[in-house]
Amino acid sequence: MVVGATGFLGAKILRTLALDESAAIVAMSRKGAPSEGGAGIEWVRGDMMDPASLDRALQGVDVVVSSANSYMKGSLDTDFQGNKNLIEAAARAKVSRFVFLSIVSCEAASAVPHFHAKKVAEDLIKTSGVPYIFVRAPSFLDQSTDYIAKAVKAGKFRGIGDKTTKWSYVLTDDLASYLAKAATYPGTEITNQIIDVGWRDGPKSQQEIADIISDVIKRRLRIQIIPWWVVRLLARPVRLFSELGYDLMQMFLFFRKGLYVSNISKQEHFFGPAPTSRDAITRWAKSQQLIS
Repeated sequence: MVVGATGFLGAKILRTLALDESAAIVAMSRKGAPSEGGAGIEWVRGDMMDPASLDRALQGVDVVVSSANSYMKGSLDTDFQGNKNLIEAAARAKVSRFVFLSIVSCEAASAVPHFHAKKVAEDLIKTSGVPYIFVRAPSFLDQSTDYIAKAVKAGKFRGIGDKTTKWSYVLTDDLASYLAKAATYPGTEITNQIIDVGWRDGPKSQQEIADIISDVIKRRLRIQIIPWWVVRLLARPVRLFSELGYDLMQMFLFFRKGLYVSNISKQEHFFGPAPTSRDAITRWAKSQQLIS
C-alpha cells in the first residue's frame, strides 16, 4: 500500500509500481480514488490522523510504502502524530515490510523540525518490530512547483548560503524508482536496512549545479545567492508567522554544516548504479522543456 499516494512523489511511486505486473497495488487517500486513479490500482480511504481508518485500510496489506508528509503545508501533524498512528497500525496489521521515506543525516539535525520528525518516526518503526527499509533522501532537485526551473527559464540560478558548500541531491523520478524497488526487492537481505540515495559523483555546491545546468542547456546563468547571515538573521522573526518558513531556514543552516551528504554504497548494492549529476540534470532539463 502506498501512503501519500496523491502527493507529488507518491503519484510517481504509484506509476513506477504499476509497471510491475506481479504487484497488487493499493493506494490510500483520505478521499478515496481521484478522478485519474490509474488502471489496476485499488484505492482505499484512510487518514493518518484517524487510527481506525488506518486499521481498515491496512487489512490484507503486506507492504507499506510511505512518502507522506505535511510540513510543506505548514503543519507537522502528519510528520509526528500521523506517522505514529501509521506505524502502530502497521504493527497491528503485521505487515511484512515498511518502506519509509526518510532524510539523509536526520539524526544530526534535531534543530530542523521536519528532519527531526523523520528520525522520531525511524525510531518508532524500529521499536515497533515491523521489518523496515529506510530510504533516506537528500535535497530534491525538482519539486511539484519547480523553483529552480522557473529561475533557469529567466536566465538565473537562485541559491542559499554560498557557492561552495556541498550537499547531496536526488531527482524525484529516481527516488520514486528506489522506493518502488525497496517495496518489491526479493528476499530478506534488504530487511532493516538504512539506504542513503544520491548521485554517483557525490554532493555538489550550488556553483557546480549552476555550471552543469548551464552546460546542459547551453546558456550561461546568472547566480543569485542569499547569504547565510541573512538566513540566520531572519530565522527567529520568521518563526512568529510561519512555522514552514522557520523550518526551511533551519534546514538551510543545517546544510552549511556539510553533513547533508549521501553514502550511496547501499543504494548501488540494492538499486543498481547511481546516476551522475549530469545525467540526472539532463533528464530534469528535458522534463522541464529546457532542452529538447
